[in-house]
Amino acid sequence: MQTLIFNGSPKTNGDTVALINEFRSHVKGEVRVISFQNNISPCVDCRYCWEHIGCAIKDEMQDVYEYLKTCDNIVIASPIWFSSISGPLLNLTSRAQSLFAATYFQKEQILLKEKKGVVIIVGAQPETIDIPTQTALAIMKHLNVNRLSVQKIYSVDTNNLPAAQDEKALKRCREVADLLNQDCV
Repeated sequence: MQTLIFNGSPKTNGDTVALINEFRSHVKGEVRVISFQNNISPCVDCRYCWEHIGCAIKDEMQDVYEYLKTCDNIVIASPIWFSSISGPLLNLTSRAQSLFAATYFQKEQILLKEKKGVVIIVGAQPETIDIPTQTALAIMKHLNVNRLSVQKIYSVDTNNLPAAQDEKALKRCREVADLLNQDCV
């Protein structure tokens, strides 16, 4: 089983990473994490992908496109920033634009294996999970994630309870990993 995690947190030891690490420690198979630390530029709307297959920007995202063809699971993990997913995560995932453009403008079928999805959202206020969750689901649509299979993990009182101490969220990480593991047997 192969799992690709898009980590939207710029903190190397923050709340989002605490849940990513808990999930990673329980999910089987190969796990690859992509974050702002990778050499991946955001989409610049050059529209190269409107007329050509692929992206004009040649960076580490080229390897991610290849991994997307065969991986089984996509995880989108983000802190909540202004009631949405983080800017670094939007920058990373904006590069899925070339997949959308191939289908929409060029009428090409990019053969991506159907995937299962996991959304990990971390924030200070419980009432702010809807918008980041919907944004993550919209991104997943273009990565061929079966929306009916998407599992959600939330830790949303991090000003008072760090995610690394949020037993409910940590338990949910283990449960979701176990669900994915069962599917790979």
